[in-house]
Amino acid sequence: MVHRKSSRINRFVSTLLKRLLKLLLLILVVLFILFLRISLTREHRAAVLEIPENPQPPPQRAPDTLRLLTYNIAHGRGPALGAKNTDGGNAAEKRERLVRIGQEIESLGADIVFLQEVDFNCWWSHNMDQAAIIAEAAGFEIIARQRNIDTGLPVFRRYDFGNALLSRLPISEVKRLKFPAYSELEAIFAGNHDGLIAKVQLSEEEAVLVVGLHLEVRSEDIRVEAAAEIIGLQRETSLPMLLMGDLNSTPPGMPDAQTSAVGQNAVELLESFGEFQRRPIRGQGSHHHFTFPSEAPRRKIDWILPDRNWRIQEYRILHGMKQSDHLPVLSTVRKR
Repeated sequence: MVHRKSSRINRFVSTLLKRLLKLLLLILVVLFILFLRISLTREHRAAVLEIPENPQPPPQRAPDTLRLLTYNIAHGRGPALGAKNTDGGNAAEKRERLVRIGQEIESLGADIVFLQEVDFNCWWSHNMDQAAIIAEAAGFEIIARQRNIDTGLPVFRRYDFGNALLSRLPISEVKRLKFPAYSELEAIFAGNHDGLIAKVQLSEEEAVLVVGLHLEVRSEDIRVEAAAEIIGLQRETSLPMLLMGDLNSTPPGMPDAQTSAVGQNAVELLESFGEFQRRPIRGQGSHHHFTFPSEAPRRKIDWILPDRNWRIQEYRILHGMKQSDHLPVLSTVRKR
C-alpha cells in the first residue's frame, strides 16, 4: 500500500517537472522570438523623423542666422558624476527633470537642438519617451530620433536610446550615419555609437546638413575613424554643414586630450582636414570652455563645429544649466 502511494507521488512529481520544463522551454522560445523580432527590425528604427500632421512650410526667405544647442542629458538621471542610469529618483522626479530641461531650452530660443543619451523606451527610466517630453516642454513639434542601442525585450527589459534632434525648421530627410564599431559583437546584438544626418530646410530652395554625433567613449582610434567618415561625407555634398554633439574627444593642448595609436585626434582632424571651425580656437582654451562634468568641469568634449560656410557670432557654455553631468553648448551662426 505504501509502495503504491509512493509510486503515485513519484509519477506526479515527474509529470509536474516535465510540464514545468516544457513551460520553461516555451517561455524561453517566446522570449527569443521577441528578442529576434526587435533585432531584425532594428534597421527600420535606426533613424526616424516625426513631424506634425500639418507641418509649417519652409520660410519664404532662408534665415541668415541659426541658434544651435547641443546637450547630453545623461538619460535624465541628473548631474551626479558616475551615477547609474537607474539613479535620479522615481518616475515622477525624472519626468519633472526632463520638463525642466525642456523649459530651460525653450528660454534660449534655439532653432535646432541636438540631444544625446536620450531614452526612447528604457526600463531604467520607466519606459518614458524622453525626447517627446522635452520637445513638448520646449515647444518643438519636429523630432528626429536616431537609436544607438536598440535591444532587449518588450515590457521586461528594453534598452532603446540614442540621439534626438529637435527643430523649428522643416526637416526633409533623416538618416543614420554609420561609424566603425568598437565591438562588432556588441554592434550586432545591441547597437553602435552612430550619427544622425538631418537635411534641414532653410527655405524651399535652400537646405543645410546637420550632423548630430555622440562618438564612442572608449577609444580615440574609433573616434578618429568616425571623423574621417564625416570628412568623406562633407566632400560628397554641396550643402553647408553643421556638426553638433558629444564627441568624447578633447584636442591636444587641453586637459585629458587623447590621440589614436598613430597620434591623431578626432576634433583636430575635423578642424584641420574638414575645415570645421572650433571654439575655443587652437591654443586659447581655458576652464571656461570645459563641459564635463557639470559640477566641476575639467574637460571639453561637447562641441558645435560649423564648416566654413558659417560665421560664428556667439559660442558659450551654459554653466547655469545643471540637470545633467554635461553642460550644454549654445552657438549662433550666420551664413557667409
